Amino acid sequence: MNIDLTQIILAVIGLISVVLTGFVIPWLKNKLTDHQYDTLASLVRVGVFAAEQLFTSDMWKEKKQYVVDLLAENGYTVDTTAVDALIEATVRELRIEQGQVPKIEETPEA
Repeated sequence: MNIDLTQIILAVIGLISVVLTGFVIPWLKNKLTDHQYDTLASLVRVGVFAAEQLFTSDMWKEKKQYVVDLLAENGYTVDTTAVDALIEATVRELRIEQGQVPKIEETPEA
């Protein structure tokens, strides 16, 4: 039996992104002022978009390191988990914008 794990891996990555976005991003926002968070988020977005242009699709480690280095060059030394979550959430937003992955609809809380 030959199983294609690609869809399973993509689903797991999507689930992890949702969890990180739901819990880690709000935690990070509480640690920073609104202006600091907005600046950090903008810098991550620029870094993610630039890395997508500079590196091939299979160079994900180099892409992530590029973003981390860009943040460090601009004085951001925040918790690695929080930065990872922000980077992953931004990558997901980029892929949604490009139509590569479907948007996960949030259900309203009761």
